[in-house]
Amino acid sequence: MRFGAYQFKPTLVPTLAMVVMIALTLFLANWQLDRADQKRALQARYDLMQKDPAVTLPGKQADSTGLLYQKVALRGRFDFVHEIYIDNKLYRGRAGYYVITPFRDDNSGSYVLVNRGWLAAGSNRAIPPMAAQVPGQIRIEGIVTSPNSRYLELSAATVQGRVWENLHFKRYATTLPYAVQAVLIQQINDTQDGLVRVWDRPDAGAAMHMGYAVQWFAIATAILIIYLVLNVKRVPI
Repeated sequence: MRFGAYQFKPTLVPTLAMVVMIALTLFLANWQLDRADQKRALQARYDLMQKDPAVTLPGKQADSTGLLYQKVALRGRFDFVHEIYIDNKLYRGRAGYYVITPFRDDNSGSYVLVNRGWLAAGSNRAIPPMAAQVPGQIRIEGIVTSPNSRYLELSAATVQGRVWENLHFKRYATTLPYAVQAVLIQQINDTQDGLVRVWDRPDAGAAMHMGYAVQWFAIATAILIIYLVLNVKRVPI
């Protein structure tokens, strides 16, 4: 194909490579856009659910999908014997733990897991953490979240006593002497235990996904430009 003094004459292999690479980068860009849209949708659901009054959990096994981000009110007692600590959680750049404690909810007659909040790690990580306990019957307000999350386990030693690398719900449930509902409650009210309760927004990271999408679109554009430059030749007159 000739355009004045220039000729466009691509060969088969570079053309196929260009098509594959652009298709891949466009796929990755659109995947990042979808991830950003999903997180914004979750935030919209969260904002909507927070306008509703707190409800009680059902007595039967709750569906975390249907109750996701619902504000709930619990009344009962914590089971501190089976409390665990999720390691490597950061707050304002400082390392610490999430404190996960089973809670016997008198309203529903069932046990649920409560993320009580963030506890700073001590200067000596060899000393096990110990969060302040709130004995007796108390009232808890919280937000329903899913106990299942994607994570990478860095080693086979994912559990060291009461310190866990991640919250693996099924694994944890097998250590309890009772059934526990498949939901995780993020506590939001203060129970004078000194824990920090500042939770990530559901749309956290949406801007990052948008940035990645822009980068993939830029790479696709660069591939196309390089392909054209390498395959357009000046024709001697």
